[in-house]
Amino acid sequence: MYVFRSVLMLTLLNCLVLTSALSGQERVGRYQLAEPISKDALKAWNISVYPNGKNLPEGSGSYEKGKTLYVQQCMSCHGEDGKGGIKLDPYRGAIERLVKSNQDTLVSERPQKNIGTYWQYAPLVFDYIRRTMPYQAPKSLDDDEVYALTAYLLAENGIIDKSMVVNKNNLAKVKMPNIDGFICDNKIDTKSAPCMKNCLLPGDVNYQWLTVDSTDHLKSDCLVPPDLVFEKR
Repeated sequence: MYVFRSVLMLTLLNCLVLTSALSGQERVGRYQLAEPISKDALKAWNISVYPNGKNLPEGSGSYEKGKTLYVQQCMSCHGEDGKGGIKLDPYRGAIERLVKSNQDTLVSERPQKNIGTYWQYAPLVFDYIRRTMPYQAPKSLDDDEVYALTAYLLAENGIIDKSMVVNKNNLAKVKMPNIDGFICDNKIDTKSAPCMKNCLLPGDVNYQWLTVDSTDHLKSDCLVPPDLVFEKR
């Protein structure tokens, strides 16, 4: 019993000390959950690159530099020349190939979804490498290094020439082999039309409906948004 009471008193004392420390700090925000994020910190996370190349940074990279980087940073997991790497665990196979082989296809019993057979937009290769690779140190590569690895992988897949220096001006112009292999499902929920004020409920008269131009409804190029027409009925 004595030991229990001692532990209880120590726990209460620690809670009291922690509460006192927090009360002495400046609390921020209505819900007091976090400090405001600085512009520099936000900039470090705001790195999304769009399929059309929007937000690609300055810089460039060559096949030769990318090949060297691949050996140093990527081969241990993805295998020599991007042809498959380590086995992840007893229940999953080896890491899939990054580079297409002559036999790889998407219409076989076991489709191979690598860069050469599956990826739709070249800028997304850059985006994925920059935010997630290498596995043990994501976002540690600078933009020139990411461009170089992108150039290496695209060239190894036969998509670009090995002499091409990849940069923000030409990467989005690279046509991927599977560019027409997708159906863009950009349908809009017509019963949830955007509304900012005096919004009507579904049962109200003159409820706002949204119609979508069917000619833009299904396009293989998801960069093209549908034409939206707002009307009241």
